[in-house]
Amino acid sequence: MELSELVKPLGIATYACVVLTFLVGLFRAKLKLKLAHHKRLAWLAVALASLHGLLVILYY
Repeated sequence: MELSELVKPLGIATYACVVLTFLVGLFRAKLKLKLAHHKRLAWLAVALASLHGLLVILYY
């Protein structure tokens, strides 16, 4: 498997992580989650988006 084949799955994972981060932030009080959980998901989304963007720039 080449790295260029990871662009689409990484984009999907990034989108899912961003949506999950949004939902955790929106329902944080109802789910009884700490702000740290929301921040960790946000940093994960930023890291995935950066990696996705880097792969897109390199291979397309």
